[in-house]
Amino acid sequence: MQLSRPIGVFDSGVGGLTVVKSLMERLPNEKIIYFGDTARVPYGVKSVEAIRHFSAQIAEFLLKQKVKILVIACNTIAAVATEHIKKIAKDLPVLNVIESGAKAATLYTQNHAIGVMATQATIKSGAYTQAIHKIQPNCRVYSQVCPLFVPLVEEGLLNHPATLLMAKEYLEFIKTEPVDVLLLGCTHYPLLIPLLKQLTNERLCWVDPAITTAEEVASLLKESHLLNPSQAIPEHQFYVSDIPLKFQAIAEQFLGYRLQKLQLARLD
Repeated sequence: MQLSRPIGVFDSGVGGLTVVKSLMERLPNEKIIYFGDTARVPYGVKSVEAIRHFSAQIAEFLLKQKVKILVIACNTIAAVATEHIKKIAKDLPVLNVIESGAKAATLYTQNHAIGVMATQATIKSGAYTQAIHKIQPNCRVYSQVCPLFVPLVEEGLLNHPATLLMAKEYLEFIKTEPVDVLLLGCTHYPLLIPLLKQLTNERLCWVDPAITTAEEVASLLKESHLLNPSQAIPEHQFYVSDIPLKFQAIAEQFLGYRLQKLQLARLD
């Protein structure tokens, strides 16, 4: 396998760009190809069958780009379609945000009480609870479905009164439970951390799946001898299935820099 091949990253929308940003910071020599299914977001309220079908289409698209690793940067896809994607990828490494997030959460908790905020599909799958209990069986997991966060973030309403109202509602569960770690089980949610921190105890530890996933990818590439030795600045590529209004501005909020090489790719 050529070491210069890109890392393939995909998500249901723009949320996975938080993972891309962390990968760019952690692995500056690696080229990244990103696909965001902006035409069919959000995935969190869709059926398992639909999610698996859509994610399989994206995985096949990225495999045609000759990527050396696939990164599922969507918690919903990771929760219900990881094994399906692994079958499609065959011998190609596949990593996802759930496993790396669960590892970090169990490492940081002192009370053995972890809160998970995620989409309906992710919570319903029980993927985070299973991943956490696999590492730390005696850990208590408190889950909170946050169905409106993804559309609010996709619209760029990060500090809107409606977002604040929903955040207050979704955070009610930590007032009655001994949660000391809050795991953001969706890659859209890290952009809401400034808002969420205004409503929570400052001693609460936050787990950002974007950062933990980037670390996991770096470790795997190093252990597998797949790191790109080139010092040249890579040209990243960004694909979406639709370009909605304000997409450029919202995507650049996720990335933290000006988005370049945005391309439209229809999958159906």
